Amino acid sequence: MDSLRAYLDRFIADTLDRCTRCGKCYEACPMTPYAPELEGASPAAVVEGLLPLLVAGRGSPEGVAWVKVCTQSATCIDACPEGINAMLMLRAARMGALGSLGGEAQMKSTEDPLFFRKIEAFAATQLTADEIEQWHRASPQERNAS
Repeated sequence: MDSLRAYLDRFIADTLDRCTRCGKCYEACPMTPYAPELEGASPAAVVEGLLPLLVAGRGSPEGVAWVKVCTQSATCIDACPEGINAMLMLRAARMGALGSLGGEAQMKSTEDPLFFRKIEAFAATQLTADEIEQWHRASPQERNAS
């Protein structure tokens, strides 16, 4: 049985080999509107700027911004014409941006000023409009009880 690091290293090598940097995964992401740094960014350039994070390299500001807003909605997975699990690619890039793959940290793990916006956006991909409305009407105590 492989270690997690061996699996991750294989995944990263395969991703870097097969990724065409087309940006389809970025275009499918429902979170990009919540990162002001990404406004008007080229999808291909954002992906290109994210990939160095996979090998403990320096990502572009836009690549790191995308990592920060990722909520693992998985909408990017089906968008990839190469069959790469783009959600896992972003999770590995997050590890790289946090310095967990051996490179310099490019973001703080506690930095998440858009946390509740992410929850709302993610909920929109999983819940019906009625369920979201119910959640908005509930008090914090009621939300925590469910």
